[in-house]
Amino acid sequence: MIRGAGPPTADPSATDGFGPARVVPGPALATVLRGPEPDTDAVAAARTELGALARTHLDEGPGVLVLTGLDPDEAAAATAIARLSALLGEARPQNREGELLRRVRDRSTAVGEGRRGRYSDSRFGGDLHTDGAEAALPAPDLFTLYCVRQSRRGGALVTVHLDDVLRRLADRPEVIRTLRESFHVDRRGDEDAGDPPTVRKPVLFEQDGRLSISYLRSYIEIGHRHDGVPELTADQVGALDALDAVVADPAVQLVGKLEEGELAVFDNLRLLHGRTEFVDEPDRPRLLVRSWIRRAPRPA
Repeated sequence: MIRGAGPPTADPSATDGFGPARVVPGPALATVLRGPEPDTDAVAAARTELGALARTHLDEGPGVLVLTGLDPDEAAAATAIARLSALLGEARPQNREGELLRRVRDRSTAVGEGRRGRYSDSRFGGDLHTDGAEAALPAPDLFTLYCVRQSRRGGALVTVHLDDVLRRLADRPEVIRTLRESFHVDRRGDEDAGDPPTVRKPVLFEQDGRLSISYLRSYIEIGHRHDGVPELTADQVGALDALDAVVADPAVQLVGKLEEGELAVFDNLRLLHGRTEFVDEPDRPRLLVRSWIRRAPRPA
């Protein structure tokens, strides 16, 4: 079964492929996400409710869960994300400064610009990827996005599930083999003093017993331009081209746009994502708040 929602409409921002993934939190989960500091019993009940939703939407479904009906407020977003991250596992730092919550907004840069510019700092689309592609493994299992302010024009999210990528590449074993080999990925300035500016890691790898993906092509291409790093081979370029051709096909893409006051959780090991280019309103720029999560071990 193709997990994508079929070809997006002429205006991807108008599509709502996230509809089936939208869930109004039940009383237990809503209390923990929105209420005062919860007690042990409330946390346990919320963890049970969220665990069931994660199995349905993240593990067995399209890889995305959208909790709706929350408050479009930055302070509320910070509280809800911190508590949800703790329910699912442990929040991971997103850069060398140790940020556990990252404000995703247009910082007037382009993907890969300068030493530290990242995809999340721009307003541009394209470049389907996974979060934490610039960091050493293990990769974040999950990431969250809480929509505080949404753009009126653009800003739809585009996702492609790894199952569909593997299905499309099933008759290309040489591509899979090459994607399992190490590439040099630019660290985006997160390396410690004296460390190399790249991390060596494969695009396809095993994590927690399942095949996973870590990818952002721009970071790979920048990584292989550093002094002392070999150029990408013809086989590597061909494998990346084959992967990009699959994820660019609208037939495997799920396209949706978060509404203000929605908190989405994504399977970062099995889901590539990107967005359509957006344009900010001068008086209310688009703002999402993000966390990376190392998921707690799941019951067998």
